[in-house]
Amino acid sequence: MIKVDIFSGFLGAGKTTLIKKLVEEAYKGEKVVLIENEFGEIGIDGGFLKDAGIEINEMNSGCICCSLVGDFGKALRQVIDEFHPERILIEPSGVGKLSDIIDAVENLHIEEVQLNGFTTVVDASKAKIYMKNFGEFFNNQVEHASSII
Repeated sequence: MIKVDIFSGFLGAGKTTLIKKLVEEAYKGEKVVLIENEFGEIGIDGGFLKDAGIEINEMNSGCICCSLVGDFGKALRQVIDEFHPERILIEPSGVGKLSDIIDAVENLHIEEVQLNGFTTVVDASKAKIYMKNFGEFFNNQVEHASSII
């Protein structure tokens, strides 16, 4: 069974730092693949994490749970077939609903994939302003998390 962990949180909250630390310490010895979803032309975290020996399949210009659901399924299948990971980490862009990302993975019905954990990283000093400016998206990430850091 391949464990799938989703790490959500807004830009600058510390998702990439947390993932890097987990890969170096908690997931050490496991074959881990990171799937990022970044807005814009260039995935800024890609080079940073490749240095840690993590294979990265970046999907740019869209949301993992909306316009890229079809591509996401294809990418996930490709990752499984090519890399045979023990664990897949999904780091979606900050502006997205965690519930939609969970649903997107569940709706792929890939037998060997097991959703494991949904972690939302929150910058406590910015939480109040995020609730005000991004209410629905921010609140959804917090409400659907199995753990909040």
